[in-house]
Amino acid sequence: MKVLVTGSSGFIGRHVIAALDRAGHVAVPFDRPIGDVRNRQRVALKMSQVSAVINLAGLLGTPELFGSEHAAAEANILGAVNVYDAAAHQGIPVVQIGTGHKGQPNPYAITKACAEDLGLARARWCGEKITVVRAYHVYGPGQLPGPPHGPAKVHKFFPTFACRALTGMPLELCGGGGQLIDPIHVTDVAEALAEAIGGPYGEVTEAGCGKFVTVAQAAADIALAVSPGSAVLTAVPPRLGEPVYSEVVAGDPVCRNPWPYLVTETAEWYRGWLSR
Repeated sequence: MKVLVTGSSGFIGRHVIAALDRAGHVAVPFDRPIGDVRNRQRVALKMSQVSAVINLAGLLGTPELFGSEHAAAEANILGAVNVYDAAAHQGIPVVQIGTGHKGQPNPYAITKACAEDLGLARARWCGEKITVVRAYHVYGPGQLPGPPHGPAKVHKFFPTFACRALTGMPLELCGGGGQLIDPIHVTDVAEALAEAIGGPYGEVTEAGCGKFVTVAQAAADIALAVSPGSAVLTAVPPRLGEPVYSEVVAGDPVCRNPWPYLVTETAEWYRGWLSR
């Protein structure tokens, strides 16, 4: 089966392409600047050439998107609607990536939640083949760090902690690090996304493990994998849009490799990244 992968050049997108290949599918990449989900005509044209679509395209960020709500809505909501419309016209299934942060008060969580809800509503009331895979705290090789260690526009927990530990910088715990998270390796998320092509439509699959760890513990585990006993953890003010006592953990998880799955191997990837 030919499967269109929007956001194909991103961290998760590259692993989804590999998962589709392992499953015997043919992945068709679609990403900016040529492949933009905000372009209805281009989405419709590409959709006519495939048998399914996994929509990963979107604008990322938690504090980074305050002040950019228009752009977030255009990419995360209207881009998803363009995908839904084109898929409905062709009668093909859509796998829409969602976020475990649904319900948090920030532009990313709000716009991604809207895309989820619209897809689920269309599946329920219009009979469209749309399913949602809600990804939790994804980590793994290839997830680029942000400044000062890399070019990413957002700071994710694993690359941030790993690179700071590797360069002797304090590991900053926003809001104190008491937040509960559900870290999940990217290969597990990619498999869940690929498997969801066949449904269940109109439902949510939670790509998490359901076993929480605090942000502070995750930082300590990463530091231990990098250089035992050398890292300093320090509390800093919370990030905008991220509650201090948040709990982002799958309630009905489908993944079976809980933290600290492949933490040492992933930390070593960042050692190699920094050496380059």
